[in-house]
Amino acid sequence: MNRKILVALDNSDYAPKVMYKALELAGLYDAQLIGVSVIDNSYLAFCDVCSPYAADTEGFWDSSFQGVLEKCSKLAEESHVDYSHEMLHGNPAWEIIKYAEEKGVDFIVIGNLGKTAQDYYLIGSVAQRVISHCKCPVFIVK
Repeated sequence: MNRKILVALDNSDYAPKVMYKALELAGLYDAQLIGVSVIDNSYLAFCDVCSPYAADTEGFWDSSFQGVLEKCSKLAEESHVDYSHEMLHGNPAWEIIKYAEEKGVDFIVIGNLGKTAQDYYLIGSVAQRVISHCKCPVFIVK
Protein backbone atom coordinates (compact mmCIF):
# COMPACT_ATOMS: atom_id res chain seq x y z
CA MET A 1 0.00 0.00 0.00
CA ASN A 2 1.94 2.99 -1.22
CA ARG A 3 -0.82 5.00 -2.84
CA LYS A 4 -2.26 7.98 -1.03
CA ILE A 5 -5.68 9.52 -1.51
CA LEU A 6 -6.58 12.85 0.07
CA VAL A 7 -10.24 13.38 0.90
CA ALA A 8 -11.23 16.99 1.59
CA LEU A 9 -13.86 17.10 4.33
CA ASP A 10 -15.82 20.10 5.50
CA ASN A 11 -18.28 20.29 8.37
CA SER A 12 -21.39 19.76 6.25
CA ASP A 13 -23.92 16.96 6.08
CA TYR A 14 -22.48 16.32 2.59
CA ALA A 15 -19.06 15.25 3.95
CA PRO A 16 -20.06 11.61 4.65
CA LYS A 17 -21.13 11.22 0.99
CA VAL A 18 -17.68 12.42 -0.09
CA MET A 19 -16.13 10.06 2.47
CA TYR A 20 -18.10 7.06 1.15
CA LYS A 21 -16.74 7.66 -2.35
CA ALA A 22 -13.19 8.16 -1.03
CA LEU A 23 -13.43 4.91 0.95
CA GLU A 24 -14.64 3.08 -2.15
CA LEU A 25 -11.67 4.39 -4.13
CA ALA A 26 -9.19 3.66 -1.32
CA GLY A 27 -10.43 0.06 -1.22
CA LEU A 28 -10.25 -0.27 -4.99
CA TYR A 29 -6.67 1.05 -5.14
CA ASP A 30 -5.54 -0.40 -1.78
CA ALA A 31 -4.58 3.14 -0.81
CA GLN A 32 -4.01 5.03 2.40
CA LEU A 33 -6.77 7.62 2.90
CA ILE A 34 -5.88 10.99 4.39
CA GLY A 35 -8.74 13.23 5.47
CA VAL A 36 -8.00 16.94 5.37
CA SER A 37 -10.22 19.66 6.80
CA VAL A 38 -9.34 23.32 6.58
CA ILE A 39 -10.69 26.03 8.81
CA ASP A 40 -10.70 29.23 6.79
CA ASN A 41 -9.17 31.69 9.21
CA SER A 42 -9.67 34.72 6.97
CA TYR A 43 -11.92 36.10 9.71
CA LEU A 44 -8.72 36.96 11.61
CA ALA A 45 -8.10 39.75 9.13
CA PHE A 46 -11.12 41.55 10.57
CA CYS A 47 -10.39 41.24 14.29
CA ASP A 48 -7.61 41.55 16.79
CA VAL A 49 -6.00 38.09 16.86
CA CYS A 50 -5.33 38.53 20.57
CA SER A 51 -8.97 39.18 21.38
CA PRO A 52 -11.11 36.54 23.10
CA TYR A 53 -13.43 36.73 20.08
CA ALA A 54 -10.71 35.34 17.79
CA ALA A 55 -9.98 32.44 20.15
CA ASP A 56 -13.71 31.74 20.63
CA THR A 57 -14.32 31.78 16.88
CA GLU A 58 -11.46 29.40 16.18
CA GLY A 59 -12.66 27.09 18.96
CA PHE A 60 -16.17 27.17 17.54
CA TRP A 61 -14.94 26.11 14.09
CA ASP A 62 -12.74 23.38 15.53
CA SER A 63 -15.66 21.94 17.49
CA SER A 64 -18.10 22.30 14.57
CA PHE A 65 -16.08 19.75 12.62
CA GLN A 66 -16.00 17.10 15.36
CA GLY A 67 -19.32 15.36 14.67
CA VAL A 68 -18.69 14.97 10.94
CA LEU A 69 -15.09 13.90 11.46
CA GLU A 70 -16.05 11.30 14.06
CA LYS A 71 -18.63 9.88 11.66
CA CYS A 72 -16.05 9.75 8.84
CA SER A 73 -13.49 8.06 11.10
CA LYS A 74 -16.07 5.45 12.05
CA LEU A 75 -16.90 4.82 8.38
CA ALA A 76 -13.19 4.27 7.66
CA GLU A 77 -12.84 1.89 10.58
CA GLU A 78 -15.85 -0.12 9.43
CA SER A 79 -14.37 -0.25 5.91
CA HIS A 80 -10.97 -1.44 7.19
CA VAL A 81 -9.21 1.38 5.33
CA ASP A 82 -5.97 2.91 6.64
CA TYR A 83 -7.21 6.39 7.54
CA SER A 84 -5.77 9.44 9.22
CA HIS A 85 -6.99 13.01 9.48
CA GLU A 86 -5.37 16.44 9.53
CA MET A 87 -7.00 19.71 10.59
CA LEU A 88 -5.40 22.70 8.87
CA HIS A 89 -5.93 26.46 9.10
CA GLY A 90 -5.78 28.91 6.21
CA ASN A 91 -7.26 29.29 2.75
CA PRO A 92 -9.01 25.95 2.11
CA ALA A 93 -8.03 25.51 -1.56
CA TRP A 94 -4.41 26.50 -1.12
CA GLU A 95 -3.97 24.41 2.03
CA ILE A 96 -5.40 21.33 0.30
CA ILE A 97 -3.13 21.84 -2.71
CA LYS A 98 -0.05 22.47 -0.58
CA TYR A 99 -0.72 19.45 1.64
CA ALA A 100 -1.28 17.18 -1.37
CA GLU A 101 2.00 18.28 -2.92
CA GLU A 102 3.98 17.96 0.33
CA LYS A 103 2.65 14.46 1.07
CA GLY A 104 2.91 13.12 -2.48
CA VAL A 105 -0.81 12.39 -2.76
CA ASP A 106 -1.83 10.40 -5.86
CA PHE A 107 -5.24 12.04 -6.16
CA ILE A 108 -7.80 14.12 -4.30
CA VAL A 109 -11.48 13.45 -3.62
CA ILE A 110 -13.50 16.61 -2.99
CA GLY A 111 -17.18 17.50 -3.00
CA ASN A 112 -18.70 20.11 -5.24
CA LEU A 113 -21.22 21.16 -2.59
CA GLY A 114 -20.71 22.72 0.78
CA LYS A 115 -22.60 23.55 3.90
CA THR A 116 -25.55 25.42 2.37
CA ALA A 117 -26.76 26.79 -0.92
CA GLN A 118 -25.68 30.20 0.38
CA ASP A 119 -22.09 28.91 0.57
CA TYR A 120 -22.20 27.52 -2.97
CA TYR A 121 -19.91 30.14 -4.44
CA LEU A 122 -17.39 29.83 -1.61
CA ILE A 123 -17.31 26.03 -1.60
CA GLY A 124 -17.59 25.81 -5.37
CA SER A 125 -14.63 28.12 -5.65
CA VAL A 126 -12.59 25.84 -3.37
CA ALA A 127 -13.20 22.84 -5.60
CA GLN A 128 -12.58 24.95 -8.70
CA ARG A 129 -9.26 26.25 -7.37
CA VAL A 130 -8.15 22.75 -6.39
CA ILE A 131 -9.02 21.43 -9.86
CA SER A 132 -7.28 24.34 -11.57
CA HIS A 133 -4.06 24.43 -9.56
CA CYS A 134 -3.41 20.95 -8.23
CA LYS A 135 -0.80 18.84 -10.01
CA CYS A 136 -2.50 15.52 -9.25
CA PRO A 137 -5.88 14.24 -10.51
CA VAL A 138 -9.00 15.42 -8.67
CA PHE A 139 -12.16 13.35 -8.28
CA ILE A 140 -15.30 15.47 -7.79
CA VAL A 141 -18.22 13.98 -5.84
CA LYS A 142 -21.63 15.33 -6.86
